Amino acid sequence: MKGKLITGISPSYELNWTDQRTAVSVFPPAVADVNGEYFFISGFAEAENYYAVTVSSMAEALDLSVSVHGRISMTELANISCICIKLNINHSSLNVFALYNIKGRQNFQTLEAVPSYPEPLKKYLRTKDIPLKVLAIFNKLNDTCKTYVADTLASKDMSVGDFRNLVNILFDMMPTISPEDLNGDVLKNLSAKKDAARLDFTAKFAALADGLPLNVTSLDNFETGRLTFSFTAESAEEFCNKITSAGSKMSEIQKIYGFLDEQDIS
Repeated sequence: MKGKLITGISPSYELNWTDQRTAVSVFPPAVADVNGEYFFISGFAEAENYYAVTVSSMAEALDLSVSVHGRISMTELANISCICIKLNINHSSLNVFALYNIKGRQNFQTLEAVPSYPEPLKKYLRTKDIPLKVLAIFNKLNDTCKTYVADTLASKDMSVGDFRNLVNILFDMMPTISPEDLNGDVLKNLSAKKDAARLDFTAKFAALADGLPLNVTSLDNFETGRLTFSFTAESAEEFCNKITSAGSKMSEIQKIYGFLDEQDIS
């Protein structure tokens, strides 16, 4: 895009989405003229002269700014998203989100939380490509678990796989985590505790379903309280008998769903 050298202006930093990166080697700094107002789009440092280009909207200025930089980190994607919200820019008008396959309100809500992350986690996200679905789970952790993740990242480098496993196990076991669980090999501690809890859950569920004339299964592995009840019948008479028998077992079926409610499965 063609521009011109200008001087005597004071550009706004309102479009500065960069995060602890070395400034792009463009001198003089580049600014965008949006309806007579100037906004930094590269360089982001005051100077005597500026290279100015004219654009039709803030969205075009922001898109142009992003396009002249290289790889965008997760923290910078979050900054760009927050600018969009602040300036009422439609996320879909920017190429960067499509480039990184970010779409849907839930993903942008996840991004909005990133600027408030503890510094060790933001530092980690500057170099690691962590899926947004993992960050969405991190956002659901309580303060104790979030602090543990931040402290762990501050003390050692973690692979993407280890980070994902840690966040997932903390979320799965969060209601039962004790201070002792967060000492030593936490993944090992919580995995053992999760296995024990799973065995206990499976045994109790099987005992509740044992007296039914139906097979009771969870097709989504108890991610929800949706159960599948099934049976086989070799004749119409057997079919009717099992239906009648199942109808007399409502109290047992209510106990099964009550048990799932106690486990916060719904």
